[in-house]
Amino acid sequence: MALASALPVAAAGALVTGCSAADGGDRPAAAAPTPPQLRSDAEPLQRRFPELGPLSGATWVGAVLGGAAGDSRIAVPAPSDVRVDGFAGIGPATLASITGSGTWQPGPLGCPGVPDVLARELGDGRQATWLHSEGYDRSVTRNRYPGEFYFDREHSRVFFCTVNPEVHSS
Repeated sequence: MALASALPVAAAGALVTGCSAADGGDRPAAAAPTPPQLRSDAEPLQRRFPELGPLSGATWVGAVLGGAAGDSRIAVPAPSDVRVDGFAGIGPATLASITGSGTWQPGPLGCPGVPDVLARELGDGRQATWLHSEGYDRSVTRNRYPGEFYFDREHSRVFFCTVNPEVHSS
């Protein structure tokens, strides 16, 4: 079996490499990274975070990590890490059920490096009082991937920042 056929290619996006005339044609040149595009479809989020119940008004981005300008890592055809960040409306009863038990800490949104395009959409919401629980994070991620979930009771919404969130079967 050829090595190339043994390496899975991530469905999140293909890595594009080739020889560049600007560098003499002897080094691979990675495609210029594109900024993350806002998405509003809740279905992909529902499949990854069924614990949140039905979501509304979703605004999120998915980005392949390691594709940023200045990233010195060599891009090879292999599974890519995908960061999924965003926010969505959550039903008041579901929100009350989730935040009604466990240890919750109020404070500012704690996700590091929120993409600019998403921060603009969130606006002043970054300064809202968000509830966070490391125990809840672990209950959703099952320690299989990094992820944090913040809840805003005033606006009945959740903010999430994750890497490689798993798709749950229906």
